[in-house]
Amino acid sequence: MFEIYYQRPADPSKETALTTRVAAFGGRLDYREDETDHTGIILTYEFDDRANAMKAADLLHQVGEHVVGPMDYAA
Repeated sequence: MFEIYYQRPADPSKETALTTRVAAFGGRLDYREDETDHTGIILTYEFDDRANAMKAADLLHQVGEHVVGPMDYAA
């Protein structure tokens, strides 16, 4: 899984475009955290294949997105 952070305001068209890009690598949107007074929007994407998660994260980094991960959930 990895998370994408972006600053408010919420942008549904940006989120759709990100989700489409991630889906091309086999990822799926798992959770969307709304903005708060201290954070922007956080989108969490799940993958069945870590290699594809790495590829998607690399691509998104290259286009300037703030991506944290990929990482495994803590046990």
